[in-house]
Amino acid sequence: MDALIAMEYIAETKEIEIGQLIMRYGHIRVHRPEIASSLMNSVERCGQIIPVITVKESDLSFVLIDGYLRVAALKRCGKDTVAAEIWQCNEQNALIRVLMKNQERRWEPLEEALLIKELLGQHNISQAKIAQLMGRNQSWISRRIALVHALPDEILGLVQKGRISTWAATRVLAPMARAIPDHAKALAENLIKEPISTRDLMELYHHYQRSNRKLRDRIVKNPGLFKKALHTAEQDNQATILKQGPEGKWLKDLRLARHIFSRLTEKVPIIFYKGQERLERRALLTAFEDTRKAFLALEQEIRSYDSHENCRDKRDYPDTAYEGGYNQRDQPYPQHLQEHCETGPEGKGEQPVSNLLPLRGDQTHHPGVVQTLPG
Repeated sequence: MDALIAMEYIAETKEIEIGQLIMRYGHIRVHRPEIASSLMNSVERCGQIIPVITVKESDLSFVLIDGYLRVAALKRCGKDTVAAEIWQCNEQNALIRVLMKNQERRWEPLEEALLIKELLGQHNISQAKIAQLMGRNQSWISRRIALVHALPDEILGLVQKGRISTWAATRVLAPMARAIPDHAKALAENLIKEPISTRDLMELYHHYQRSNRKLRDRIVKNPGLFKKALHTAEQDNQATILKQGPEGKWLKDLRLARHIFSRLTEKVPIIFYKGQERLERRALLTAFEDTRKAFLALEQEIRSYDSHENCRDKRDYPDTAYEGGYNQRDQPYPQHLQEHCETGPEGKGEQPVSNLLPLRGDQTHHPGVVQTLPG
């Protein structure tokens, strides 16, 4: 760390007049109404706890480096003075120092970007020097600066005033502004009129990324209506899921698995090729074998339940019942019962598949079950 940064900065801490402060860097910090209100309540109850940070401009004036929210809270509480640390260094080193420290709250990415921009433009410090002083690499500095350059001035001003969150600006509006600036401006204006939650905004942005130009225009011009449409679709989907129950979910997963197997089958000629390394092929085959075992276990489970159910139906409903005593749609298939319950190793028909598969540990063998059925 630079020797100047490592030195002790504080010359003294004392009460100074708020009117003596030069608010030169107020534009760097993002205004957060909820934090300002909380801080004002704290000042009213307990007074100022953490001093602000200043550097001396003259005997009667001090540049406020950090503590703009505290000064605002003191003003709202009717205070005329503020407890201040007066650092014995120049402004640029003080700015770097507070950027490295954690004060009453962490610096937001956009605040870091604005401060770095100030150091680059007003104090003529290179990116390499700032990175060295902060213990960061230059790519980190470049990414922070990119946040400021990506946002139009109108949106940047809205963020600084607390009208739009830093999260929305950095995660949604900044990448949108790089691609289509007009869309970013339109969305920002509508978010001010009708704010939406972070979750809804991220979902909206995901849909925006997958949509064509016409639908994108609708999304940014009326995000509230689009959010309502998404919620309606989600409610309809939940109602469908509830109506179908676990059976519907099982069928959906099964169809998905079928599609996955189809894609895997299509890629076999690409994945397996002549001259392939043994270790690579072994890893692929091992993964396939694990999947095959899982599928066989599923098949075994289904057939075991299917066999038990068919045998139970045969026992509970005599053959005469199938001659007309029950609704034909509600009856098990006679051929299916015959296959599973009346054939066996000595039978004339084909041996049931259930006799060829191992059973679960808590079940008896199927042939034994079949032999105990009433004739």
